[in-house]
Amino acid sequence: MKTRFVIAFLAMAVLCFNAVAQDNTTGYWMNRAEELMHNGSLDEAISAYNRVLEIDPGNETALIHKASELNVIGKVNESFEAYHQALALLDEDLKKDPQDAEAWQWKASVLNNLNRGEEAGQAYENALQVFNQRIESNPQDADARRSKAHVLMTLSRYDDARKAYDEATDANPSDYNAWWDKGQFLSVAGDINESMEAYDMAIELVPAGDTAELVVVWSDKAEELAGADRWEDALEAIDMALKLDPKNSVSWHFKGFILTSLGRKEETLNAFDEAVKQNPKDTIAWQYKAEQLLDMERYNESLEAYDRVINLTEDNDTAGLAQAYLSKGMALNKTGRQKEAKEAFQESLDLNDRALRENPDDFNLQELKGRTLFNLGRYEDAAKVYNQIIEDSPKIQPYLTDTIAWIGKGDALQALGKSQEALLAYNKAIETGPNFNNAWHGRGDAQRSLGQVYNASMSYYVAQELGYQE
Repeated sequence: MKTRFVIAFLAMAVLCFNAVAQDNTTGYWMNRAEELMHNGSLDEAISAYNRVLEIDPGNETALIHKASELNVIGKVNESFEAYHQALALLDEDLKKDPQDAEAWQWKASVLNNLNRGEEAGQAYENALQVFNQRIESNPQDADARRSKAHVLMTLSRYDDARKAYDEATDANPSDYNAWWDKGQFLSVAGDINESMEAYDMAIELVPAGDTAELVVVWSDKAEELAGADRWEDALEAIDMALKLDPKNSVSWHFKGFILTSLGRKEETLNAFDEAVKQNPKDTIAWQYKAEQLLDMERYNESLEAYDRVINLTEDNDTAGLAQAYLSKGMALNKTGRQKEAKEAFQESLDLNDRALRENPDDFNLQELKGRTLFNLGRYEDAAKVYNQIIEDSPKIQPYLTDTIAWIGKGDALQALGKSQEALLAYNKAIETGPNFNNAWHGRGDAQRSLGQVYNASMSYYVAQELGYQE
């Protein structure tokens, strides 16, 4: 009996050692970061990329992904710095090996995000030349064929890209990644039916035991269908993803979004309830649930859900608490409880100022402050905040920070009765973010105030087509 215990203990020790060893590999943390990105946990994903960079400071892929996620969460200056670090590393790689096509491709992507379009175009052309050489020497090089097609798509050479994707699937018909990439391209090109056929081929070819990969492909298919307004088909696709991984909270979030677009409110609420059931500490799911209850005019339940968000948020997460109090204040406003709403907005502002003292360059926090000031009726102050964001932003693609700031500035100016200036702000927002429905709706409000009735009706129409809801 004692011998068996010792053997079991040693076996467990070996397993624990292997787990610790695995936890300290770049591969483990890269996979962990990707998983966290798919789950919508962007801050944690960035932390995982930082772990990669602790182990391998020269990992350009981790740096570039980190830069991208920093941009999404509003830390644009940190994003800018990470992109430049990656660019320096890529230049070193290319000095050593000018035929490194992947390095040229990554460099082009980074330059593009930094708004250095001409240099990016040349880097893509260099990558294309090397990929062609690789294919010529080895026609079965699947990675080179897929990468070549992707570069052609990025350069907007759609006819050439279509031909390249066809060649990729013809040369490697059992390569599910080739079919998957082709499906994404066809969706971008507007051929949604052909796109879905390619996705179905990819799904059929993914190894049956690779559940995680199948979930990602089904989820990606659902997103493409939603983007094409094929909501019922999108619902079927996300249900397939959930059948494979019923505990995936992001899939439940997305199902709720699809059901919202279908106007199926009770089912939407059920989806968010399921997300909360799978992870009772999922503050995002509680936030969505609160918003849905508010839309259904179940005000008391909605406020309880907002309070749950606040209670679940750590005391030292001042930014998260500031967002939660802002959301609660907006809900209180809708229920006619203006005094309590103002108190919530003021609490949000105080928390936000504390967070900004620690991170003064965080554009996400600055934008949150602008929205809070707007809800407090301090429109001039809100406009100043948005102006500062626009002035200081390093202008990284996609222009999320700039677009949101221009919309906020437009809203503040419109509230001040400065409709002509507001219209200019909304037009700027549409230049940088043409798919933001609230920019088009704000533009319509400004045009209507200026007596431009026909133009306003067209702007409202575009906003509605893009999914705008009051």
